Amino acid sequence: MGQSNSNHLSLDQITFENVSVFIEGFDPILQSVDIEIPMDQTIVLESSNPAHAVHLLSVLAGRQAPQSGRIIWNEFNLFDSEEDVLPRQKLIGSYFEHQRPQPDATILTILTQSCERKQVLKEARDHFEFTPALLQKKFRDVTYEVQKLVMLIAATLNQPQMLTLEDPAVGMNEKTFLDYLDWIQLMQRRGHLRHIFLTNNHPAALRHLESSKLFVEDGLLYLEDEENFKKAVHF
Repeated sequence: MGQSNSNHLSLDQITFENVSVFIEGFDPILQSVDIEIPMDQTIVLESSNPAHAVHLLSVLAGRQAPQSGRIIWNEFNLFDSEEDVLPRQKLIGSYFEHQRPQPDATILTILTQSCERKQVLKEARDHFEFTPALLQKKFRDVTYEVQKLVMLIAATLNQPQMLTLEDPAVGMNEKTFLDYLDWIQLMQRRGHLRHIFLTNNHPAALRHLESSKLFVEDGLLYLEDEENFKKAVHF
């Protein structure tokens, strides 16, 4: 399964070695943490401080470097390589609430820029029933729900191995969210989106997910159930 990525790259292991993440003047998010991150499953990141879960998601996505320690992807130090040995943009798809394209860009342009394969783009357009008229609309002229769906779809179009999503269900109606989960399942059946990490502040979303939980509290990470550490669970 690890070799079935469209770019023939494999992300099989993420290890934190003495990792600390903090914001000056606030309690540490992570403090000297050693852990092998659970892979090949869906993990919901939780914290009594929701911002800490989002920071951890950003670290896992390779968007935020730790203040100390090392994050090892396979055998490579993610933030210490002179060259991008494991190109993040090909291995990880991400959605964060602050992440928005140019407001004048059309929906079609946004999706096209996110996709290297025309066939995958066509499949996405068909799956989500995007009409030609919608595709020509500017991002700023569609509803927040459509904007969010477009960005969530864009995160998957290069068929990465890992997906990091901030609150994917918030602001989405149930049908739209379930359509998105169906799309993820389709990608997973082809060997993509193997590792999924998300935050969730939607009260009903988790009933649609088979997932494990990873808690970030008091500078530490701990799993909901140690026995399920390596259990493969998907959407």
